[in-house]
Amino acid sequence: MQHHHDILIVGAGPAGSSAAVAAAKNNAKVLLIDKKKIIGEPVQCAEYVPRLLISKIDVSSSCISQKVDGMKTYMSNSECFETRSPGYILHRDIFDKELVKKAVDFGADLCLNAECISKNNDKVLIKEKGKKRVITSKIVIGADGPCSTVGSWIKCENTNFLVGLQYKVPLVSPLNFTKVYFDKRFFGGYGWVFPKDKYANVGIGVKQGKPGLNLNNLLDSFTRFLEEKNIIKNTPVLKNGGLIPCGGFLNSVKDNIVLVGDAAGHTHPITGGGISQAVLCGRIAGKTASKAVNEDDFSILNEYKSEWQSIFADELNRAKIKRELFEASWNDLDNVIRKCWTTFREYYE
Repeated sequence: MQHHHDILIVGAGPAGSSAAVAAAKNNAKVLLIDKKKIIGEPVQCAEYVPRLLISKIDVSSSCISQKVDGMKTYMSNSECFETRSPGYILHRDIFDKELVKKAVDFGADLCLNAECISKNNDKVLIKEKGKKRVITSKIVIGADGPCSTVGSWIKCENTNFLVGLQYKVPLVSPLNFTKVYFDKRFFGGYGWVFPKDKYANVGIGVKQGKPGLNLNNLLDSFTRFLEEKNIIKNTPVLKNGGLIPCGGFLNSVKDNIVLVGDAAGHTHPITGGGISQAVLCGRIAGKTASKAVNEDDFSILNEYKSEWQSIFADELNRAKIKRELFEASWNDLDNVIRKCWTTFREYYE
């Protein structure tokens, strides 16, 4: 494998692999690295995507677990509101693997079990399978998640997070709606049931830093509640969790470094959703980075920032403001939720 590349992409999730596809298609020499040994595993995602995203990307049927027709939102007083919002629940591991394969098919080099250590001008020190080596790259795209090493190099780092924990559990009967539960115990977040055929992703997200937070106890209490409601069988087969940025987007370009996906704070500050932004912003990042390489002009990278912001910035900024209201008014949750949750008309007023 060559040690000089036009573009180094750190992180092979949907953001990084989408960037790799776009850059490699434009004949850039791309190296895509990821710290995982197996692409897409473990899954750290509730796996829901809106139908709109599926219409914009080529997703094979093997990536889709099931279709959902809408969402049921449960208030803390048990009142329920039903919203039509068609979408799909993915098999994220398969989805990620297919995106990476596409990047490799277009000519990107792939390096797993590897992580970035440091950067000095165009030289990047990486550790691959425990051994250090130096590569050179004209541009670095950081798609390395909520706590981005690449972001730390340019002092653009997420500081506000939800912390999520999720079980995969059997369903009592099939569901064609996602379910979201608000509870004052889930400060700044919510519980969810996202169906996957005979199973469901059942989890909670709570604002990081809440005093006395015991996420395991909260999730166990939530699953017992769902079992009593005859929705699930409380026999988890998988458990995963992680941090979800919720503080809004960051400065995504500095010098020859670009941030995308969770690393750029592209995650929706209210819902925590980020697959759509990751894929679409990743595409833009890869396309723009390859153009900057071809024209030998790093200032072209600012076109990436302008383009993705024209699509997502307004909604992400609105969601950031709504999150501030959401947290400040938590004691009045049932009254404020209509202004702060995306399925209600009041959210957009």
